[in-house]
Amino acid sequence: MNESLTLRSRLYCGQVRHRRFIPVTHELNYSLFMLGIDLDELPQLEQTLWGFGQRWWHWARWRRQDYLGTGDLKTCVQQKVAELTGEHVTGRVVAVCHLRYLGLYFSPVNFYYLYDEQGSWRYLLAEVSNTPWNERHYYAINASAGANHCHWQHAKAFHVSPFNPIEQQYHWRLKPLGKHLSVSLACHQDEKHFDATLAMSGTELTSRRLLKQLAKVPVQTLKVMLGIYWHALKLWIKGAPFYPHPNTASLAPSSHEAEIEPNQLKTKNKQNPSLLEKDDDSTRGNSGC
Repeated sequence: MNESLTLRSRLYCGQVRHRRFIPVTHELNYSLFMLGIDLDELPQLEQTLWGFGQRWWHWARWRRQDYLGTGDLKTCVQQKVAELTGEHVTGRVVAVCHLRYLGLYFSPVNFYYLYDEQGSWRYLLAEVSNTPWNERHYYAINASAGANHCHWQHAKAFHVSPFNPIEQQYHWRLKPLGKHLSVSLACHQDEKHFDATLAMSGTELTSRRLLKQLAKVPVQTLKVMLGIYWHALKLWIKGAPFYPHPNTASLAPSSHEAEIEPNQLKTKNKQNPSLLEKDDDSTRGNSGC
């Protein structure tokens, strides 16, 4: 395996933190790693990374069915953003995601960073999943070329955690992907009830570095899944209110597209039932946050 080729794909390692403020206080913090895969480099990564590939026996398996749509993933991501925003971005796409480790896939959210032909970051597509309903929802954020910080606010339209009601506002804070990854999401209902922060540092993606992470946590996705259910039990013991999945027939399905300019917040909500994509494929694995 030749790893002398210079690749743009990265290995991101860091921390995720969840904090709950109302009506009970709770916090979790754990380490994790995710791959930042330039989708144009998938063939090279299969040839150069030990343990990475699309076959069932690969320790870190890239299984196409675990992600958006069917066919070429890069094309599907670009088409989804075009569907949500009306703009077709044709540059490279970087997927920051979990893989299927030793056969198990579980991912609360996947991030797709879209760039134009000049290499400028244009959009972030967030693929949000919930558990145990196996549904997906997509948010497209216009990153406005040159913005070092993106702020996005919109009404919550998708049931994720049974400990957060649907009647909330989401507040996103993002930075461009590079040596570091920074994503923060806060849930507001008159005041802040909850926030989640993902902070990671990127390094060159090599077999040695990937195997080092796999040796530490052989099944990263199992760690994430067990952590979610363990802390859900703690919240239940603390008496946090439980909100069942709302009757989707009474809700107007929606997806959102936001335009963010430096130092200015501008949000557009597009109400269109066809833009909420749900995936009930049980083979994809339960995923949520």
